[in-house]
Amino acid sequence: MPYKIFQKPGTDSFGPALSTPKEREWEEWGNKCLKFGGEDEHLENVIAHSQWKRHLEVMKANVLEQVHNQLSDLLDKTLEEAAHSIPWHLRVAPAKKQSREKGQLLKKKVFVPQQSLYDTFMEVEHFCTIHHIFVAMLCIFVLKQIIGDSIDEGRLVLDFDLIINGFQQLPTALFAWLCMFLYTLFVPYQALQIWSGCLKITRFPNLLTVTLVVLVLLCHTAMLGFFPLYILFSCDLGIASRCIVVLEQVRFLMKSHSFLRESMPPLLHARDQVGKISPPELSAYLYFLFCPTLIYRKSYPRDPYIRWSYVIQKLVEFLASIYFVNFLMKYSFIPMSKNMHKQPFTIKILLLFIFDSVVPGITLAVMINYFILHCWQNMFAEILRFADRSFYKDWWNSKSFSGFFRTWNVIVHDWLYYYIYQDILWLVGGRARGGAMLIVFLLSAAVHEYLNTLAFSIFFPVIFVLFATIGVLLNFVLNDKRKNPVWNIIIWICLILGTTTIFSLYSQEWLACAHCPLKEKTFWQLVTPCSWSCHQ
Repeated sequence: MPYKIFQKPGTDSFGPALSTPKEREWEEWGNKCLKFGGEDEHLENVIAHSQWKRHLEVMKANVLEQVHNQLSDLLDKTLEEAAHSIPWHLRVAPAKKQSREKGQLLKKKVFVPQQSLYDTFMEVEHFCTIHHIFVAMLCIFVLKQIIGDSIDEGRLVLDFDLIINGFQQLPTALFAWLCMFLYTLFVPYQALQIWSGCLKITRFPNLLTVTLVVLVLLCHTAMLGFFPLYILFSCDLGIASRCIVVLEQVRFLMKSHSFLRESMPPLLHARDQVGKISPPELSAYLYFLFCPTLIYRKSYPRDPYIRWSYVIQKLVEFLASIYFVNFLMKYSFIPMSKNMHKQPFTIKILLLFIFDSVVPGITLAVMINYFILHCWQNMFAEILRFADRSFYKDWWNSKSFSGFFRTWNVIVHDWLYYYIYQDILWLVGGRARGGAMLIVFLLSAAVHEYLNTLAFSIFFPVIFVLFATIGVLLNFVLNDKRKNPVWNIIIWICLILGTTTIFSLYSQEWLACAHCPLKEKTFWQLVTPCSWSCHQ
């Protein structure tokens, strides 16, 4: 009987000859070697080499099979999630000659499980080291200020004054939030339930829909419009407390619009199909009010479990970032701004002040982006097991302003794109894309200015002017056609100067209003910047 040189992987016994032509060829060659060469050392090496080669071939086949199965499962899962994320009334076979414009108007947000970019980068040792260097520099900056103040005061000074003043009357702000939350939870949901029930029996669905929309708008105007404004103007809230009220006001407005915008068309389309479509469940809507997205879906991709260590890590980073921002404001912007109102307003002094604020300005912008869009959103996403963590993209690699606006804040951009830009294009039949983009810019600029005006209690429309003029111009000039890396440098120059200008002018105006309060609150005095006339 011929000697079999092929050993079974993972065993000490030799198995029967294999059936593939290549294996039979190796087997015959090994048997010839045994027959004519004897059992010398060279033959043993040949046999060992044959066994090892066959073992590697088996391993190669197993690896290829595993990779193929994993890729197939991943593709099936992605296609299934994409199919579930599309509204049912759009799940139809596309026409053979569907226009490109019509296809773009039907684009829908697809949620897929993915990590935030910062978390992905932290798995790379080199990026992790750069992150550690940045944290070390901030720690040294804080330590230097703590040591200096402690030596001057003769005691340990941690200095939480700005934070304490910023969260002044926090319980009032939380009460206002609770009222807005309960209203947003029950009123839009109950209105949708009543509308869907009456829709099946009414002969005038359009009249019913218009009536519902008008009533909801009136309720929104009262509870999400005048009520938070009353809280802000009647109560002496700190800046951080005011930010909580005004930011949550805008967020609840956007959430409720998304809920009604996504839920009403399927119900209206299925009016004659009793039992086919049912209104959303309250639990799904409640989850949507807390999850870090402004696009409503009945379900989202979910993580299998909660990593509580990750939640604690992001909470610590969030609190530490607020502490760093406190130090940047107290030891950078405030010292440079406190004497500005004592000097006559000139362009030279203003430009020098802006350029001197470049380093703290861009540091503050990065810190705000990190602790709001990364730490805060990922913390809530982990608690809710929300799997799609694409709250931002690689905005730092942008070579165009249009690319930067799409990647800086993905959460807000998605809402503006799907509910403002696409709906405008749908109304005008896919034309006037430039006009629709201009409307989106003006709306975004107005909302940003609204937030800053109410948060700081000053009217200084720097953001609106920059967004509505320079931002719009650069968006059309520095578009996606720019591919040369030098455009990334130009984008960064514009971002640094723009963010520094915003922080510098607002801090200067805020301190000027604190030192030179208005004697008579006339219209022109309210809209005229205090920093232009305050020289005390």
